[in-house]
Amino acid sequence: MADYIIVTEGLTATEATAAVDNLSPYFKAVICQLAADAEPNSRVFVAPGNPFGHSQSEEDYAGEFLQQLRPDLQVLVPQNVRDKTYLDTFDNARVLRYWLKQEKYWHLESVILYCNKPHSFRSRIMFKSCDFPVQKVVGCRPEKVDNSMAIAPRLWFYNYPPIQFLYELATLVYDAGRVIIWKVSGSP
Repeated sequence: MADYIIVTEGLTATEATAAVDNLSPYFKAVICQLAADAEPNSRVFVAPGNPFGHSQSEEDYAGEFLQQLRPDLQVLVPQNVRDKTYLDTFDNARVLRYWLKQEKYWHLESVILYCNKPHSFRSRIMFKSCDFPVQKVVGCRPEKVDNSMAIAPRLWFYNYPPIQFLYELATLVYDAGRVIIWKVSGSP
C-alpha cells in the first residue's frame, strides 16, 4: 500500500478559530481530494510548512482538518523541524525526509503526492530529488478560482494561474540549483 504525502499550500490572510478556516481554499481542495481518495487506514505524512503569521503552521492545521474528515487515517505531522524562516517546496521535501529518517519511517516504498495542480510538476521534481519514491502526483484546484480568494499575502500569485505558472517555472530553476548544492554538500 502506498503512503500519501500532502504538500502544504498556504493559509488564509488572517487567523481564525477552526483549523479548516485557516487553510487557503487551495489547500482545502488538496486535503478534501486526499480524504476522498485515500485507502482506509493509510498513512498520510503532511510536509512541514509555514505559519504565515498564524499561531500554528500549515502542517498542523492540515493534520487537524484531515483527521476530522478521515479519523481512520494515520496522519503524521512533523513537529519542531523547521530549519529556516520560510520553507519552500524543496525544503518541504528535504525537511520531511530528515524527519522521516529521525522517526525511523525512512525509506518509504511508494508515495502518492497531493498538491495544488500548478504546483504538481515542481513538487514531483523536488520530492524525487530528495529520493522519495513518487509513483503518482494528484494535482487539485478549487472549483472556482478568483483573485478574491483568501490566502496569505506572500502567496498572492495562487489567485492568478498564469502568474503562478511563471512563478513555478522560475522557482523550479532556483530550487534545482539548491538541490545540486544540497546533494554535493552531503547535508541530511
